[in-house]
Amino acid sequence: MTRAFSIPDRFCRDVTRTLQAHDMVRTTDAVLLAVSGGPDSMALVRVMMRLATELGIRIGLAHLNHGLRDGDADRDQSFVQQFADTHGLPCVCETRDVAALARHRKTSLEDAGRRARYDFFSRTAAANGYTCIATGHTRDDNAEQVLMALLRGSGPSGLAGIPAKRDDRVIRPLIDRSKKEVLAFLDILGQPFVTDDSNRDPVYLRNRIRHLLIPLLEKEYNPGIKQGLNRLSRILGPEDHFLDEHARQAFDTCVEKKNATSVVLSLPGLEALHPALFPRVLRHAIVSVKSDLRRITHEHISAIRHLTAHAAPGKHLDLPDRIRIYKTRNRICVKKETMPLRQLGRMQKPSGLGPPKA
Repeated sequence: MTRAFSIPDRFCRDVTRTLQAHDMVRTTDAVLLAVSGGPDSMALVRVMMRLATELGIRIGLAHLNHGLRDGDADRDQSFVQQFADTHGLPCVCETRDVAALARHRKTSLEDAGRRARYDFFSRTAAANGYTCIATGHTRDDNAEQVLMALLRGSGPSGLAGIPAKRDDRVIRPLIDRSKKEVLAFLDILGQPFVTDDSNRDPVYLRNRIRHLLIPLLEKEYNPGIKQGLNRLSRILGPEDHFLDEHARQAFDTCVEKKNATSVVLSLPGLEALHPALFPRVLRHAIVSVKSDLRRITHEHISAIRHLTAHAAPGKHLDLPDRIRIYKTRNRICVKKETMPLRQLGRMQKPSGLGPPKA
């Protein structure tokens, strides 16, 4: 006879399956839960509280106050701290001026907020002995992320969506659960949560996708659009990981010299690569000197490919964030310059300086 599960029991069972399927936690792990106070993060806390003893792990909470939304942000922080105190859970809170951070980095509030959160979570985990960080991303979040990537013209990495686990450090236990399941779980527990009115502000692309585009697609084109988008990400995720592993190996093969600010790649080695690996190796090279791919587009990678194939030795190509690509006879040098590229160009012209010797 099939056992009948209550909603909380079924939710916990399903989350356990996700944890096991992706080897997210192991006995004696310490898991830092990223908690905003919203429904997804509160469901994450409640389910991990119920599973902690069974899994043999300890948990703690972390909350970042973004310094936005006037008094609502302080309300959210108080809500999370009070919940932690009530349940005897360790909790670390911090306030960051995300708006100022966005202005300084010349980026969006969304991007600045995400960077601030993960920086805070990483520092908190390191300072308090947590082995991994858990976020409350759901299946709905993943579908929205995939559709956003599609609209932006992203490649396989973008269309792979939100990974269930990243770098063995960031885990998403709710990634296979829907928003509907999350709300039902909280409702049956009688667990309150806070709401963020900015999540409905149409100025943000994600909100327009969530509240306007997906409902339109469900109504007029495909009632199962979310399932389809999640299926696409599940297909592309392993394939993207497979290609990336091969690209890392190819990158190591092509590297002739490397330090913190520059990497020299063999041009014959690059030209021998499969077309699917070539752009990935270039991206690895850029990340090795820049630490990320922010502001690096498909057009930039195409321009590098054109440089390698058609430009004469001695030519160079400028990318954002002081990245300059130099071409010599048999090598490509990816370098992060110490000064703005325009200033560097003015200094080089009178002296006749060319690309660095490779």
